[in-house]
Amino acid sequence: MPFQSGPGISRRGLLRGIGATVLGTAAAQASRAAQPAQPAGTVAMFPQVATDIRTEMKQLAPGVHAFLQREAPGQSNFSVSNYGIIEGPRSLLAVDAGGAPQHARNFLAAARPLGKPFDRVVITHEHPDHSTGLPVFPEGIEIISQQETRAQLQKMGTPATPAYWKTNPAWGRPDDINRVVLPTVTFRDQMSLYYGDLRVDLVWPGRAHTAGDALIHVRDRRVVFLGDIGFFGVTPLNGSGFIQDWIKVCDGLIKDPDAEIMVPGHGPVGGRQDLKEMRDYLALLLAAGKKGIAAGISAGRAAAELDLGKYATWTDADRVAQNMARLYAELRGTLGTDTDRNATREAVQEYSQLKSRQD
Repeated sequence: MPFQSGPGISRRGLLRGIGATVLGTAAAQASRAAQPAQPAGTVAMFPQVATDIRTEMKQLAPGVHAFLQREAPGQSNFSVSNYGIIEGPRSLLAVDAGGAPQHARNFLAAARPLGKPFDRVVITHEHPDHSTGLPVFPEGIEIISQQETRAQLQKMGTPATPAYWKTNPAWGRPDDINRVVLPTVTFRDQMSLYYGDLRVDLVWPGRAHTAGDALIHVRDRRVVFLGDIGFFGVTPLNGSGFIQDWIKVCDGLIKDPDAEIMVPGHGPVGGRQDLKEMRDYLALLLAAGKKGIAAGISAGRAAAELDLGKYATWTDADRVAQNMARLYAELRGTLGTDTDRNATREAVQEYSQLKSRQD
């Protein structure tokens, strides 16, 4: 499918919505997204979603494909994520389920020319932008995840349906209903699947973007699907991450000889250098967080004073405020699995005010 262009979103609009990528639960995402726009001068927790999403089916190696999604230039990447396909003699494995019913429909339609049914889908982590499309997949399909991912999905309960699904055809249809579908198979450290002679390793590398990330390695093809351990050209999200562990996981992947072609959760297909660039963003954030705590300044101020350099050009660069709020909790030893929404809201509000003065 061809890439398309579309309308943009202002930086100030993004500043009012950068808290959106705090992805604690699908229910929180849906209920807040359904609320009316906030008055001027306040900070909404969710941004304006993209109205124009470009897609591309790309063969990476024999039997391995990526279905890439990207918002039009100037729009937010919020919940616009990538998929993968591993092809066997008679069936297909899907990697991730996407952030909305229409995303999943587009993915399944793009896979039809392969002429084989999906028999499994593996979810790289619990965040709604990788799991909300599950109800669109065939009923009874085997759903696999790391065990912590299933536990987090189970905590989500019954989510509300985002209002924009009814009005934005890039996301859904008027009759779409949001619901959580739980994995039917879990693993702790690693499990292997076989599609013909092609072995697919599902690996938990330790805590990183979440407590239960799964890497999908196709070692014979030197391809790895990173899920949201990887963001290429898109600002990483630290909504429920562990920055110091995340950096270590990236370091291991950069040294892995079987990880040559990397599919991030967000952004274009890349390689070790792309992951290193993202890893260096995390290191920059970590250094600024340590410095800010030592100086006794708030997370919001530390984010506003951080010179992002080249990362200021990455999509959704203003996520730095919520990223810093989560990092402060990590460095202070108060970090939990879930996002501290009050601390994040305060950091985003202060960051927005300080940046607005700079403008």
